Amino acid sequence: MDIFIETVLIPEYTRGERRAKSRAYCRVQDAAARARICGDRTAARTLRKQLHSMPSRDPNDPGYRRLRYVRYADDTLLGFVGPRAEAERIKQRLAQFLRDDLKLELSEDKTLITHARTGAARFLGYETTVQHGDHMHHRGNRTVNGTVALRVPKTVITAKCARYLQRGKPAHRTRLVNHDDHTIIATYGAEYRGIVQ
Repeated sequence: MDIFIETVLIPEYTRGERRAKSRAYCRVQDAAARARICGDRTAARTLRKQLHSMPSRDPNDPGYRRLRYVRYADDTLLGFVGPRAEAERIKQRLAQFLRDDLKLELSEDKTLITHARTGAARFLGYETTVQHGDHMHHRGNRTVNGTVALRVPKTVITAKCARYLQRGKPAHRTRLVNHDDHTIIATYGAEYRGIVQ
């Protein structure tokens, strides 16, 4: 399967160096530059704020596609930049390859197509999403947009917190009452490090 994906699917569904520039973004950028040259600072400032909420590249560029693949044991994740119809074709081709060549069946319940910006895909116990934030800037660029994020699922967080709660409120730890301050803090620190790691 690794060889099929890396030699057939990835080259077929990967094209283009960069996305094309967004025409709408360029129009607003030019209007902001004209307003700045004319001395209209409030209009220029408003247009620059508008730029922060717009993508600088065309997100629907037909000449740009990316397919990425990662696998750990029997858990696989395919990341695709492109329309949903092409993602469904990739899924069908993969199912056909597994059925014809490897004599395996693709589980329809577990094999999902998820939009990474609006939903999360489960991989190795984490929720994999694509971040979006117009307010985070570094050297004039929105650094967060399009970055893959690994998040701990809320069900896992709730389960880890449940042992420290009683009826929805923090529970007393009576077994630690007679210990000195250093031991209590060290115990909580060790438990916290275990949860975080």
